[in-house]
Amino acid sequence: MRVCVLASGSKGNATYVEGGGTRVLIDAGLSCRALEQRLGAAGIEAEGLDGILVTHEHTDHVAGLERFAARHQATVYANEGTAAVVERQCRLAGRRPPDFAVFESRVPFALGGLTVTGVRVSHDTAEPVAYTLDDGADRLGYFTDLGFVSREVATALVGCTGLVLESNHDPQMLRASGRPFALIARIAGESGHLSNDQACAALAAHCPPTLRRLVLAHLSEECNQPSVARAMAARTLRDIGRDDLAASLLVAEQARPTPLFEL
Repeated sequence: MRVCVLASGSKGNATYVEGGGTRVLIDAGLSCRALEQRLGAAGIEAEGLDGILVTHEHTDHVAGLERFAARHQATVYANEGTAAVVERQCRLAGRRPPDFAVFESRVPFALGGLTVTGVRVSHDTAEPVAYTLDDGADRLGYFTDLGFVSREVATALVGCTGLVLESNHDPQMLRASGRPFALIARIAGESGHLSNDQACAALAAHCPPTLRRLVLAHLSEECNQPSVARAMAARTLRDIGRDDLAASLLVAEQARPTPLFEL
């Protein structure tokens, strides 16, 4: 399986996954042109994608969805709650919504050579999910935009060989950010985003022995620093005897894609 996080953060999210002869995007939160440019920069063809998996309806995850899907004839996959809200958003903006292939959260389904499962998470949207994608040899867990690590999320981490994990904010930086109290409470709450500390706690408690590659994602540009998130995660990984993961740890960025890496 090959993976490239094309963009990650509050200004837009998209990740490319290739496995089992199937090529998909998780989210399309950049403009169509920007998505094409990011794919090209990573040496990936935009044509011939088998599908786009949508996690939830926030703009930073769907900004380019309908145009990119139409331009490249890619099937869009979402659960019923997310599909309904995206359709309404498109119609209110005078845009034609994409045709959705609707799946049921928690129920695995086949997308070409991949087995995909939408994992329920806590976030302030209609029916948010994270994903696991399995090609029979590797299993990728994609977990961003969640306020806490539930038992369902912990169970879904079992057997993962690759993991994209949210490490959104530093709690002290968030409190000192000058943002309105309601926004701070939302981000730090159980329907918000994982902090660096929560991401590290999840790794300490649930890092699967099968894991070979870890990417920290959805970092706040105002309330976090890549060096801080990386150092904390690396220290946690070393503490649990995973020096190999600490050495290969990636931090996804907003402005440019990660390398296209293999699990």
